[in-house]
Amino acid sequence: MVAMKETDAITVSAGDASPGIRLLCLNRPESRNAMSPAMVEQMIAWLEMAAHDPSISAIVIHGAGKGFCAGSDLAGLAAMDAAARSAFEAASGRLARLLTAFPRPVIAAVHGFAIGGGLTLAAACDIVVTTADARWSLPEVPIGLFPAWGLEAVSQRMGRARARRLSWGIDRLDGHGAVAIGLADELADQLLPAALAMAQRLVELPLAQSAAVKQYFVVPRDAEAGDRQANALFLAACGSEAAKASFVKFGSDRSDGGNSN
Repeated sequence: MVAMKETDAITVSAGDASPGIRLLCLNRPESRNAMSPAMVEQMIAWLEMAAHDPSISAIVIHGAGKGFCAGSDLAGLAAMDAAARSAFEAASGRLARLLTAFPRPVIAAVHGFAIGGGLTLAAACDIVVTTADARWSLPEVPIGLFPAWGLEAVSQRMGRARARRLSWGIDRLDGHGAVAIGLADELADQLLPAALAMAQRLVELPLAQSAAVKQYFVVPRDAEAGDRQANALFLAACGSEAAKASFVKFGSDRSDGGNSN
């Protein structure tokens, strides 16, 4: 178990809605939750542990203080040499891929701002809930830098043309705009209650089938390869108790004209 202290760059707690939900809080409010090496290392360590913990069914990631995450800590980057910067950004990219590949659902709850690496971190999650007044942007190129990781997750959410505009810094979005183009999934006035309610819906799904959805969507593939993978996951799911119960139910409903739609 990875022990967390109040002074850590992240904190983890159980959600009130369900014992299977974990709230992972980005806990550097004095730095607008900017990503430091300690934050990235602690998140990676916890996610690697949590992936093997059967008591965890879903994760909600949110930010302490005034916003979700302001991206990489530029003051920290300025103090690093080139090798250290490269290693830090590579670790940040690995963190985002761990979120995408995590075997249970991951929800990002965004308020205030999701800027730079904060935006790409949220985009790596399965479902993104945002407040209407949250600010979304990739400011790296206008200040002479480049988004070092996470652009594929952004592209998968909103398409390459829109991701390109965002990467140039042309588009700066509020929550409404982020939802309109698919960068976020839904708006919420009461952010954490809405994110927890979504997490609760997901943890009530059959665990193996929920994990199969994550497994399928981790790797982009063409339509034929996708159908082969989906078929294999379908056949594996057919052996589960939940599927057997559904076959019995819908088989008995057939005489009454019932169907699964």
